[in-house]
Formats: sequence, C-alpha cells, structure tokens
Amino acid sequence: MSKVDFCVHRYCRQSEVAGSSFFYSVHWPDGENVRFFLDAGAFQGVNNSYLNGYFPFKAEKLSFGIVTHVHFDHVGLLPVIVRQGFKGKIYSSYGTVNLLDVALADTVKIEDKQLGRTIATAEEVEETLEKTVGCAYRKIIKPHKNIKIIFFENGHLIGAAVILIIISCPGREDITILHTGDYKDKNLFFDVDAIPENIKNMKISSFVTESTYGNVDSTNSKFDECLVENTVWAIKRGMTVLYPTFALGRHQEVLYKIKQIKEKELIPKETLVVVDGKASQIYNTRFQYSDLGIKLEMKKFMPKYCKCIPRDLTKKFVRNEIIKNNDPKIIVAPGGMCDYGAASVYTKKFISDQNVMIHGVGYAAPNSVMYKLLNTLQGETVSCYGDTYIKKCMTKITAEVTSHGPRDILLRFINDFPNTMSVSINHGGLITQKWFRKSVLENTKLLENQVDICSPEKGVVIEAEGITGTFNTKFATSC
Repeated sequence: MSKVDFCVHRYCRQSEVAGSSFFYSVHWPDGENVRFFLDAGAFQGVNNSYLNGYFPFKAEKLSFGIVTHVHFDHVGLLPVIVRQGFKGKIYSSYGTVNLLDVALADTVKIEDKQLGRTIATAEEVEETLEKTVGCAYRKIIKPHKNIKIIFFENGHLIGAAVILIIISCPGREDITILHTGDYKDKNLFFDVDAIPENIKNMKISSFVTESTYGNVDSTNSKFDECLVENTVWAIKRGMTVLYPTFALGRHQEVLYKIKQIKEKELIPKETLVVVDGKASQIYNTRFQYSDLGIKLEMKKFMPKYCKCIPRDLTKKFVRNEIIKNNDPKIIVAPGGMCDYGAASVYTKKFISDQNVMIHGVGYAAPNSVMYKLLNTLQGETVSCYGDTYIKKCMTKITAEVTSHGPRDILLRFINDFPNTMSVSINHGGLITQKWFRKSVLENTKLLENQVDICSPEKGVVIEAEGITGTFNTKFATSC
C-alpha cells in the first residue's frame, strides 16, 4: 500500500447481513487523524452471541458516529461502544432518534453467553440515547470542520437515510462517500423524495450499497403479491395464519394489508387479529400518534377486531389460550425469521399443526427457523429450537412487503450517480454479493478494479478518485 497524505481508511465488521458496522479513519497532510463509525449493528442467531459483547475498535478514539436506520442489526451495539469509552455524538435522522429507545431495549435482554451478561445495561442504553443528535433531511451537519454529513430520504423504513459524507482538505479535491444503508425507493407509509440532481451529479469517491436482494429483479416471482390471496384461502378453510414479522416496518404493512382484506369483505370482519410483541405495539402506537412524517391516511392502518397481547404477567396465559383456540384467526408477531421473539413462541406450538399456515414476509437467512421450515416437506422432521419436530403446518413466503430494493432498483440507484468512482457491496449473502457485483459490472461503466465486496479481512484506502488500495485488518470474518 503506497503512502498518501490525504485519504480515508475504511474497515467493515460484517461479511453478510447482520452486524452492519463501518469504521473510518481520515488522514490529512498535516498529520491530523479523525476516526468515526457508521452503524454499530448486533449479530443475530445463537451461534453469534459472543460477537455482541464487544466492539473491535478503540471506542475512546472515535470522534463521532453516524446511524443509517434503527433496525437492531445496525444499532444494537451502540451501548457497547459507549461502555467501551466512546464520548462523542451519534448523528441520525429525527425519525431514527424518535424510535431508537425501543430498538435498544432488546440490548438489556439479549445475553452474551460467553461473557455471562446481557449486551448492555439500562444505564448504558440511557447514556447512549443522551449522545444521539437528531438531524433533518437535506441539511448539512458538520461534526468536524472538514467533514460534512447530509441525510437524504430512504424508503427502507421510518427514519432511514441515504448518507453522504464529504471530507475536505484545503487545496485538495473532496473525498465523497455515499452509503445507501438498507435501501428501498418507496414506502407505503410516507413519501420518498428523489435526491436532488446536483447531488446525483457530484463525483462520488466511494458508493457503498446493500445487496440483500442483489440477485433478483422486481419481476421475480418472490415479489408476487400473494399475501392477501394466501390469507383469504387459509381463513376460509378455518385455519390459523401466523405472520412472523420484524417489529418495525413489515409488521405495520402486514396489519394494513389485513385491514384491506377485511374492508373488502374477503374474510369475515370479526376474524380475530392477534397483535403480539412489546416493541411492535409501541411502534404501532407511535405510528398512529407521533409526528414521524407518516401520511395522515396511513395512521389508521390497524384492522378492526384486534387483540393486543398484554405485557404483564398474564401474557403467557393469554398466548396459550389463543394457541389452544381452534377458531380461524391471524397472528402477527415479531421475530421475522421465527428464531426469537413472540413468533418463536407460536412457531414451536404450530410446527406440528396441520391447521396452521406460517407465512414469512421477507428475507429468510440460511439456518434460520423460517428457512428450515420452508425447505422441509410436510410429514418430514425438522430440527430447531434444540428439538426435533414433525412438520405438519403449511409454510408460505413472499417478499412483497420487503423493505429492501431488488437488483434492478439498486442498479438504477447506482446509475443515478454517473460520476461514481467506485462501488463497494455489502449487506447480502456471500453468493448474492458476488452475483450483484457481476451485475454492477455489466450494467455500469465501472471497471473490475472499481467494484469490490466489503470484507472484514480487507480494509480499503479511499481517495478522491475512488478506492486506491487495500490492506489487511487484524480481525477475521467472524468479527
């Protein structure tokens, strides 16, 4: 790696989807060095709990942090950074700041089995929230005299942002870094304004893009609208339909779809809709009554005849009564891949029940319970939750309410920035990232050495002209 006097070194912690986190180190000719992070996500799954007990960078040397959105795999380790000595401010959109307390509540529940304690304490969460700074979209934020941050609207979910970072040096060309975060071009609940043309025409040194659905276009059958049809089919046959969702975003979209089904009288209006999950219920309330930029007509997204599971000591009793009730009903519960949360409680009871349809509504990672169920035939055995079950339930999945843009949308967004000097791909399965890299090369003017896949083992050197070098890091793929 050749020595340069004005550049940015970037490290990333994640190799696939969970645990999103980037670390930046800016170097100026006079020897000044400023370090900051973008996102600090938790890893998910029982085999990754040990990764959530620490943050592998010197937190006390970080000047500030940036957050793209409020999902746990992007913010879950913020209290860990604070515990390790971070003293700076954490910048995010107003929407993210208004929802962050709910997202971080899980950090005081999830235990790091290797360390024998939870990810964070309530005090550490509170200290983290005190460090957050809400930022308006399209306004310049200056955490340092030579660093600007601008947040732009993103349809991924409430508060999500596409983030532009501009790093300047007197007499030198700016280094510009654009992060898509988890990206979608539209949202059911709010309008997503296009990024201004003057920003699109900027020279982008490094364009960092997600790739969750980077191997399929929006015309793929997995995006077909079948949720309504499948729900109506099951309810008419007296079945229970379980929708495992993520507490924020898809949970509310599914409830709105159910409301439409009832209003169109496709199922009896008195069909019970069970709404479970503490976080999802808090989000539902804030969607309805807080100022989050939601369209006025979309604040009334809840269907009639809903039963919210109480959050007191009667919770287990009420859930068991619902599980034992054989009447047709719809259950919407957090735990999007059925691995954890309220969705896992119902799934354990429903796997061997032929009168149940478990309906996924988004990405199902390999080794997740939802993935296993989808790939197990009825009558076959499936291992999950530390036990073996005979699968009798019906399983379906759709990506129609996904909060991630498919390949054609991501490519269109990249091509909206014609002066991009390099593209870095992250946040997708390893094979998907490779396929998306191939698509980027085929559908843009970028060359082989201008498109890379983010890797924990390799850091990159960014200059105004793009990525100009790589270097080995001190931590492996798993951390």
